[in-house]
Amino acid sequence: MSTRGSVEPGRAREARSEGPADPMARLARGIVLLVAVGFFTASVVATVRNRDGLPYQLAAVALLSVLLGFQILHAGPWRAPRRWWPWSLPAHGALTYLPFLVFDGSWVGIPGSFAASVLLTVGSPRRRLLFGALVAGQYPLCAALGGKPGQCVNASVSTAVGGIVVYGVARLAELTAELRAARTELAELAVDRERLRFARDVHDLLGYSLSVAALKCQLAERLALEDPKAARAEMAEALVMVRQAMSDSRRLSSGDVRMSLARECRSAASVLRAAGIGVEVALDCGALRPEPDAALATVVREAVTNLLRHSVPRHCEIRAGRDDDGTVRLVVANDGAPAEAASREPEGGRGVPNLTGRIRALGGELTVERDGSGWFRLTAVVPG
Repeated sequence: MSTRGSVEPGRAREARSEGPADPMARLARGIVLLVAVGFFTASVVATVRNRDGLPYQLAAVALLSVLLGFQILHAGPWRAPRRWWPWSLPAHGALTYLPFLVFDGSWVGIPGSFAASVLLTVGSPRRRLLFGALVAGQYPLCAALGGKPGQCVNASVSTAVGGIVVYGVARLAELTAELRAARTELAELAVDRERLRFARDVHDLLGYSLSVAALKCQLAERLALEDPKAARAEMAEALVMVRQAMSDSRRLSSGDVRMSLARECRSAASVLRAAGIGVEVALDCGALRPEPDAALATVVREAVTNLLRHSVPRHCEIRAGRDDDGTVRLVVANDGAPAEAASREPEGGRGVPNLTGRIRALGGELTVERDGSGWFRLTAVVPG
């Protein structure tokens, strides 16, 4: 007997994310239980009414109570694990149909409960075939027990309606739990995305200013004894960069993070020249939309930060222009990258992966390469 594999993932999410205080889950479970008990009560009344004799009536109530237990195990709020279904479903079927040998026509309304269990536990498309066979089989079974054509049609319809109603209510409870689990997962993903975005912005905005400030402090330390005046100038510039980092942190906390490619290129050129690195900047891409403008500005800032931290270049080039298809291509290159720079982020940093995520979010591409002449190039291509 095959089982339906799509039920358990939903139940697993329900168990993981649904709390006992969820009113929708309690309502759905209560409806399932109410429907099962309602069918049980109606079956008890009909069977007792149609069969005389206290022993027969007590036996019918006992059997129907067991069938109610199977119904709850297969469709109720406390469903049995899937591994039990290949055993519990045949037992449910046997206790549904064997009593016909004793109770005759008074038992014809009972198989609807088993039909619902078939829909809930057997894998598709076999469950549809079995359900159809159970519904169609009610007519000849009823006829063999002496039922009239109208009664036999009613028995088949009752089996179909009972099975579909219980199945629908049980699936409603499952879908309610799955919806709640999906909403919880979406909320968690939104929180994770916001956390990553904030961490990325902190890295992109503060990493550059703090790296330059650290560089200036190192220069000031080396010049402190040889040239105190130059050391004071370097410390003053380091103070400017620290203040810039403080300003960036305030902008970041307020959500006002606006970056410009042209402004970042001017700032990068100033810092690199102060560090004794030759700089060539060529921007020929015209006005940019805010999203690609900020993304390319972040690329320049991250590239210059990594250059100052991990390279000893003599020359750096920053070029931006438009390709024939209208995309904007930015290239930041230097001649002093370490040999492993093209293959991995130095010191386990997250700069290049962050940039890759930003550029891909705009439908662009970021590439990192080192050519045979010793130049390291970071290239970003985004829609203009």
